Amino acid sequence: MPFRTKDFLLFLLTVAFILVGITATLQSDISKRSTSSSFSALLVSSEEVTYEAVLPEAAALDRTGRLTLLREKIAALVLDSPAVENPVVLTEEVVEEKAVVPSAVLYCPRYTAITPVWEPTGLRFEVVEGARLVYREVAAVPLVVENATGTSAAMSGPARTLVLQLPLRGAPLATKTCLHSDVVGIATDGSLIRNNEQALYRVFGAETLVGYALDGFPIYGVSTAVTDECGGSSASGEYRYYLSAEREGVLGCFGGVPVTL
Repeated sequence: MPFRTKDFLLFLLTVAFILVGITATLQSDISKRSTSSSFSALLVSSEEVTYEAVLPEAAALDRTGRLTLLREKIAALVLDSPAVENPVVLTEEVVEEKAVVPSAVLYCPRYTAITPVWEPTGLRFEVVEGARLVYREVAAVPLVVENATGTSAAMSGPARTLVLQLPLRGAPLATKTCLHSDVVGIATDGSLIRNNEQALYRVFGAETLVGYALDGFPIYGVSTAVTDECGGSSASGEYRYYLSAEREGVLGCFGGVPVTL
């Protein structure tokens, strides 16, 4: 086979190219290893960093110490606070109980003066079966009795005519009743008691029974006893009305439900 100069040159160039590649690869690997070793040496030679936990001042104290520290801080805040020129003073509100006005009279919206048909002569009072009866005795009438022997006449006992029946109560009701008319009761002499005629009955004292109100409670003379808004007070287990030198009427209101004339 004849020797060719061209082929030989190509062979030399190929070998040279391969050698250059191998040399470059080796140099790159050596450079990487040198960099890694330097970095490792730097890490090994670096000074060790230490950390120290710092606890708060209060955490290092016991319970008594923490309380003392807290008091000191509060005192410092109070001393550093600006002064209040007009401090607010809290006062307890006092609610005054509404006093009973003895001179007041409770009138109904349709209050009116009335003139009922009334005859006071011969009227009497009697308690019968839980009610106070206002009645009048009438003259006895002859009673005719027939028998086998003939006819004979005899006198009967007195007869009664019921005029009014008043309720009989021992205590007033929780709700008071207004005055629907000027007539508020019946006097012991049978006459009607009008609320605006209190001056006629102020001559009687607290022990004198003046009459009975239309709600059934008794009415007595002038007294200085403490009464409710109607003028009533309990005495000897009984609720009764008293006249007052200050009240503008015989009664201020009704403690019960009055009857209608």
